[in-house]
Amino acid sequence: MERASDLAKLPQLDGWLPIRVACNSEPAVVDWCHVGTRRLVEPFFEQTIEQCLREPFNLLFRHQTSLDTLTHWQAVRPGLSPTGFIFHMSRCGSTLLAQMLAALPQNIVVSEAPPLDSLLRAKVRGATEEQKIAWLRGLLSAFGQPRSGDEKQFFVKFDSWHTINLPLIRRAFPDVPWIFIYRDPVEVLTSQFKQRALHLVPGLIDLDLPGLDPTAASQMSADAYCAAVLSQVCAAALNQLRSGGRVVNYRELPDAVWTSLPEYFNLDWTEEDLDRMRHVTQFDAKNPSLFFTANSTGGKEAGSPLIRELSARWIDPVYRELEAQRQKGGQV
Repeated sequence: MERASDLAKLPQLDGWLPIRVACNSEPAVVDWCHVGTRRLVEPFFEQTIEQCLREPFNLLFRHQTSLDTLTHWQAVRPGLSPTGFIFHMSRCGSTLLAQMLAALPQNIVVSEAPPLDSLLRAKVRGATEEQKIAWLRGLLSAFGQPRSGDEKQFFVKFDSWHTINLPLIRRAFPDVPWIFIYRDPVEVLTSQFKQRALHLVPGLIDLDLPGLDPTAASQMSADAYCAAVLSQVCAAALNQLRSGGRVVNYRELPDAVWTSLPEYFNLDWTEEDLDRMRHVTQFDAKNPSLFFTANSTGGKEAGSPLIRELSARWIDPVYRELEAQRQKGGQV
């Protein structure tokens, strides 16, 4: 069979995951790491990979392949089809949701994987959109490989700024249900002002924001830039709600995991599943060694005049539209 002959030409990639995509090299390449049957249970993909890379085998052996190997590997060893996509505003409970899903052995959960970000933001010389879609499908197929035999569902949590890429992602996966999690902008800005995410610091991550003029962005203060990018993230999600998707407010978590989301993602939780997921809610999502303490926007800094001004100018209008769509059931 053709598949058997194709497989013979490929490196043996069972138990391996893509950990880096270098699209600026000639040719573009993918680095792979052996993970065996290890599950992705840490809050973020790179945390699991960092632990794997400390193992002696991975210090000595690596695979590096062409970018096209992703599509070849998908053809001969397809992974699970994605069950659902998670997009988010940032600092709004998406990590908690991912950790709850990862608590179940039947779920593969890939959370903010750097190779996915590299591929979505890459500008590969001569590549068409169809080629990029094929690579994207191949990458997620590699992430969705069953490694223990118990896996049935596959969820991908994207980075916050990937809402900008929703048109491409939806072209690649038109039938995959997706959600966008958001939160009161004053609360998000308060959190960001305490510790700023990389994509909200001017110049650290090159973002192609269709609604934000690069010249105007370069003249903004760092605080205004933070609010403007958050506004663009929310607006990109809102635009895609015209043809699908569902919005979830931070206030609905974690209850939405056992009320509205199972039907939306076509899932059937058992009581044991629910107990496992409820157990996760006791701990800090980004640092599971600590018990969870509810965030508060009270105090001197929260809701400061600057935060309220930036929220009102940049984010409040799109936040109100997201709330209106949530009341309608999620779609515009």
